Amino acid sequence: MNKILYILFVCTVLPLFSKAQGYTMDLPRLKTFPPYQIDREKRSFVVSWEAQDNSVARSVIAYVGVERTVEQDGVQNVLETTLKGDTTLSGNACKSLGINAFVHDYMTGQGWYMRMGQVSAKGLVFKPDASLPQDWTPVLMSPVFDASRDGGKFTIRFTATVVDCKPGESVTLVVRHWADRRGTAMEEKVVELIADGKAHEYLVECSRGMNNENVSIQAGVTGSTVLLSGDIEIEQRLEKGDRVWHSVALTQMNRPVGADFTKINELGIKVDTMEVTASFGASNVLDYKEHRRKGWRLFYTLFQMITAEDGVSTRASLYSDPVYFEE
Repeated sequence: MNKILYILFVCTVLPLFSKAQGYTMDLPRLKTFPPYQIDREKRSFVVSWEAQDNSVARSVIAYVGVERTVEQDGVQNVLETTLKGDTTLSGNACKSLGINAFVHDYMTGQGWYMRMGQVSAKGLVFKPDASLPQDWTPVLMSPVFDASRDGGKFTIRFTATVVDCKPGESVTLVVRHWADRRGTAMEEKVVELIADGKAHEYLVECSRGMNNENVSIQAGVTGSTVLLSGDIEIEQRLEKGDRVWHSVALTQMNRPVGADFTKINELGIKVDTMEVTASFGASNVLDYKEHRRKGWRLFYTLFQMITAEDGVSTRASLYSDPVYFEE
């Protein structure tokens, strides 16, 4: 069983940690329309976009996100969350989160998920499984967010505690960021932790940020146990009027060759449609009034993609313009 899991991991996870696949952004940008059949309890809604003769996409990705407009100049958060842990646990007890798990139940933010992680009453735990290959270490991944301001410079701030390690062992976390649809190597920073059993705050400086970033924090040494607690903050110098956004859910539709998803909408326009279900999302992921109360606007955006003629790289479109739920 472990060999099967390792093969799946190598095929689906490791490419994200080495180099983003090459993308050619030459498919047409989709023209999107307001969402309908919104069911907040089921966390589902229907999106539609104008079908174009030269649109040959076989996959359409829908991001559901929140945005705000910056009200003043200066360094401020573009993404933040506070780790709450699992309050049903006590002491140093930990609970496995399985192979993949969205962790909105254990923090204040939405859209974060963890692979091969654990949770305790104090936060999220990186505790590698000695029975699995060394490459398969726990990793926490952020939502997609915009880090394109200030020339792409931004910082990541977090608090970590080395709970357990071998005497004299150098304990590290590896912080990476990558633009999720660009053929560029990721930026990687190795953070050496203070192994004294106490919580310490760490600051990682990054560059080359883009408007579709994703940050990961991964255990760097097999055998050591590290606890993430408190706040995770991603900061950037912004200007008044800048749009700050991040994803809270996403889904994908694969279109079989020859399948017809078109219809005529109420405007008399021929459109394609698909139902978006954010089943993994927090209970209020589609409650736009609740997001609004916290200063955010809920939106969705689409992009399309196919495998290019070389069979290796990918053809994709730019994001569609955001469509807001309350308008």
